[in-house]
Amino acid sequence: MMARPHCVVVVLLLLAVVSGLEEGASNPGFVARITRKGLEYARQYGVAILKKELSTIELPDFSGSFKVSWIKIMSYEFYRLKIHDFELRNSDLRLCPRQGVRASLSNNYVSVSGNWKIKKAFFSFDGTFEMKVDDICISAFLNLGKDQSGRLTASMAHCNNSIGHISIDISGKLSWILNLFHERIENKFKNILEQKICEMVEKATTSRLEPYLQTLPVISMIDQVASIDYSLIGAPQVNSQVLDTPFKGEFFGQNGHSRAPFEAPPIRLPEKHDYMVYFAISEYVFNTASWVYHQAGYMNFTIQNQHISPDSPIHLHTSSFPALVPQLARMYPNMELELEMSPESAPLLMFTPGNVTLMPAIDVQAFALKPNSSDRKPLFQLRVQPRLGVTRASLSPHSKLKLELKHSNINFIDVELMEVILNYYALHTIYPSLNAKLEEGFPLPLPVDTYLNSSELQVHENFLLLLANLDY
Repeated sequence: MMARPHCVVVVLLLLAVVSGLEEGASNPGFVARITRKGLEYARQYGVAILKKELSTIELPDFSGSFKVSWIKIMSYEFYRLKIHDFELRNSDLRLCPRQGVRASLSNNYVSVSGNWKIKKAFFSFDGTFEMKVDDICISAFLNLGKDQSGRLTASMAHCNNSIGHISIDISGKLSWILNLFHERIENKFKNILEQKICEMVEKATTSRLEPYLQTLPVISMIDQVASIDYSLIGAPQVNSQVLDTPFKGEFFGQNGHSRAPFEAPPIRLPEKHDYMVYFAISEYVFNTASWVYHQAGYMNFTIQNQHISPDSPIHLHTSSFPALVPQLARMYPNMELELEMSPESAPLLMFTPGNVTLMPAIDVQAFALKPNSSDRKPLFQLRVQPRLGVTRASLSPHSKLKLELKHSNINFIDVELMEVILNYYALHTIYPSLNAKLEEGFPLPLPVDTYLNSSELQVHENFLLLLANLDY
């Protein structure tokens, strides 16, 4: 999908420089990085947007008077000024350490046309004019702040511009009189244009950029249980190559924003800048989600035979496990089984290069269900330790589930064979289902109508790294 150009520019510029943000001691759960390649993308689209904005400037009428010896004082007026050509020749977006992003344009050209009129007593003359303005230079710094709700605010920190040369061509009766004073007229128009350019930049910042920044999610609702907090926790780190911006990245329950009993680990992004944007998603983000759902009781569930596909070679029935539990069918003939699964505590993810480990383990308690009765007979209890590998945006086929027998009311259980079968079942059933969920994506803190492409997912120490480009 294509992103609207102004949206793409905003995505990059909104990470420019944040003033007045509290420096938090905690590590971020989410970090967004903009590279020089991403900044170059913003420059290309920024030029197109700026050219469109400048072409719509409404230049004010201006008037004055001059003294001609034999006519004395005459007044003039220039009106219906219209920009009909604007050339942006040289442009640059630059990361400035401890300052932010500086946008500059140089050696630009504009042509303006309009009407003129001179008055003296009871007579007047009018005509048209063409004005060429060359070597226009604009330099501006964008300054972003934070309001009390954690949303970004935008203001122009500094803007200046200069105009190198103006030439005016006046046509019509008595135009020679105005041509006598063309330098005065050109200087007056130069002052007006210089003022208007920075006014336009400031207006675009407050009327277009800031409202768009308000679409950047601070709180994103996930479902009826949880939301995620994407408020900023500190000022961006800026150097000549990249700009990193830290977000809280913390899940919380809909019934209250209680703090998770663990801290976010540090995130150290690799020094590679091949993509336009990088998103580092800490294991802290996923672990706060796990803690919230565990607190809400959404991690304990029961698997019954009715939940198993009719096409499955194995069903939850005492007759389905003769090799795994030989005496099961003799002890509990013609009975269905039920599995209760619950984590020992809130499961926490641990990221290491190329791998995702789920800790702690999951307890699986097996029961035999007596026919026509609510009575259940406890059979055995297993401990399942997942070790999940991630390649790109999917679970690796090398992911493993490690089984351990915790307790059994049955003499013999072939745990090794059960582990082989469970891993086979996970590879062909569980992992494809989880991968389908992964393809649905993760809510990133992006303004509306902003899209990524050419994405790649990597697993690093303490965090996932999403590498992406922006749509052209």
